[in-house]
Amino acid sequence: MFRAVNNKISQITFALSASLGAFVIGTVLGWSSPTQKMLEDGTAVDFEVSPMAAATACSMFGVGAVIGAVPAGAVSAVFGRRVSLIIGESNVVLGWLMITFPTATRMLYVGRTLQGVGCGAMCTIIPMYVGEIAEPEIRGFLGGLHQLFIVSGILFSYIFGNFLTYTQLNMACGVWMVVHLLAMLYVPESPYFLIRDDKRVRAEEALARLRDPNHDCKSELEEIQKFVEEEQKNSYTAREVLEKNVNRRALTIGIGCMFFQQMTGINVIIFYLKHIFENSGSEISPELSTTVVGTIQLVMTFVSMMITDKFGRRSLMVYSMTSMGICFLALSYYFFAKKYNPRVADSLDWLPLITIVLYISMYSIGCGPIPYIIIGEIFSSELKSMGTGMSIATNWTVVWLVTCLANPMDTFIGPSGTFFVYSGFCFLGMLFVVNRVPETKNRSLAEIQFELEKN
Repeated sequence: MFRAVNNKISQITFALSASLGAFVIGTVLGWSSPTQKMLEDGTAVDFEVSPMAAATACSMFGVGAVIGAVPAGAVSAVFGRRVSLIIGESNVVLGWLMITFPTATRMLYVGRTLQGVGCGAMCTIIPMYVGEIAEPEIRGFLGGLHQLFIVSGILFSYIFGNFLTYTQLNMACGVWMVVHLLAMLYVPESPYFLIRDDKRVRAEEALARLRDPNHDCKSELEEIQKFVEEEQKNSYTAREVLEKNVNRRALTIGIGCMFFQQMTGINVIIFYLKHIFENSGSEISPELSTTVVGTIQLVMTFVSMMITDKFGRRSLMVYSMTSMGICFLALSYYFFAKKYNPRVADSLDWLPLITIVLYISMYSIGCGPIPYIIIGEIFSSELKSMGTGMSIATNWTVVWLVTCLANPMDTFIGPSGTFFVYSGFCFLGMLFVVNRVPETKNRSLAEIQFELEKN
């Protein structure tokens, strides 16, 4: 792995530059945990914000992400991956400005929605771009950057949210938008997009920047050209694209992976981590707990990057979801004991932190990063824009539903019932992967399509 990394510095550098957008997404996601209480107690803004309004402002991000994800694939097909990422980031800029200097609650709603629009678009385009610029033997490693940067951004918000004021935190997070925008000015466009756009000379120049000097760029460009021409022999409507069995299977895999990634309850943990630890009665402070969990998530996501191309996407997803389900069962038992047998719960006050750390670790190894890698690999050229957009839109729709339902579920069935329900989705997700998701490690995009069509 390290030898491969040393020989592919250029594509790693440009993948890092594009994936910085995921760090921005992480800061926006992690923002809710430290700021919800600030909004409720009046230390954040000059006007009154009710607990319901604060929770709504946090969840509006998911609505915006769906709005941004749906057209993102089509926009990137017209303007290119690079320009589309810059467009997506501009929405996040406007969103940060509105929530940093609001004059009414509705500005918080609009600002969070705009942030979601930009992040939903970037979530769609980043995996697509990285999947197209990376060589097969390193694609899993580079695809893992997306989730690594997301969890890094979340940790950034957690740590700085512990001691910065509301405005200071927003500005600290906003700096990363500037870094990403500057980085995007220098990355090359995807050679796949340029070939589809009939710009072969520019595609050759872009590929030369993405590969080391000894690489046979002409041969790879011929392979890309052949692959694109084969898939563009005819012009297809959306209905004709979906009439193909191979495309329907790929779409089922992409949407299913994104659906189960969120139905395992990860964003309930991320958004309301402090609230969970406060309700658990643990003697460990919520601030320390969130920092520990965020750090573990970052470390384990990096571990996932190093092993994805060795152990494969499918097996890691299966182990990840099974372990997550077991962790939630243990957490469900703790809250059940806390309600009906407090003496037992008191002796297990260490359990919430341990189970959540294990849950986050298992999520970060498989269920977190790998669906983004898969949607960058699984779709044919004719389906890529539509399939990626629909998969990411599904992801953010479920994010919004899960976060909106978190408080009602806590009220009606309690934390024990809530975690029991999510454990069930973890096991269902595992069964979906076992039965539907193929292994894609060390295969070119053309080989993956051949395997899907053969099956």
